[in-house]
Amino acid sequence: METVRDLDKSTIDGLQKLCKLCHDSTEGYRTAASELDSEPLSEAFRNTSVDRAMMRDQLAEMLGTSHEDIPDGGTALGSVHRWWIEARTAISSNDDKAVVSEAIRGENSIEDEYKDVLSDAGDSPVSETLRAHLLSIHNCRQTLEELERMQDS
Repeated sequence: METVRDLDKSTIDGLQKLCKLCHDSTEGYRTAASELDSEPLSEAFRNTSVDRAMMRDQLAEMLGTSHEDIPDGGTALGSVHRWWIEARTAISSNDDKAVVSEAIRGENSIEDEYKDVLSDAGDSPVSETLRAHLLSIHNCRQTLEELERMQDS
């Protein structure tokens, strides 16, 4: 039986993957916040960056409790994703709508990854935390979609 101190290999792999994705998300939102023209958008992105850092810390704590490696940094894809946000922002003359659209796409991706890990985790002792993170991600995506609609009006 899986315990917090003795997680299954698949749960460990999933937590390590999510840890990297949360790192990418933290850095991506921090980067985008500094590029946005709109202060309300910048503030929302900074707040999301802080939230994702806390999520990463929670995942790292679970890995540490199980005496597993805690990943440093993010994924290679995440680095490319942050670069793309910067490039797209520069190309589109700091078009906030383009950055919000890209953030929504990123939220959809991280939400899918969380769902996959949660599905694999089953009744794992980490499932409750993963569900809370998933709800936070879902709420963030909904907020971004509302901000995108407001920009259209």
